[in-house]
Amino acid sequence: MVEIVDAIAAALSAGANPIAAIREATGYTLEQLAVTSGLAITELAELEAGANADPAKLARLASALGLPEGTVV
Repeated sequence: MVEIVDAIAAALSAGANPIAAIREATGYTLEQLAVTSGLAITELAELEAGANADPAKLARLASALGLPEGTVV
């Protein structure tokens, strides 16, 4: 778990999008996370680009990653 937190922190300090940083640190590809979350790849890509931050989509994403609701902002 510490490795994941460190990877996310490093990515964020380098300017990465928080959603992309979490996805990459947990080892998911866009395709894998789409299957796990039930979101389309295009929806995930939009979230990673900072567009269309729909709270329902963020909640599904947090749930798919096993994170508390509200973690993915």
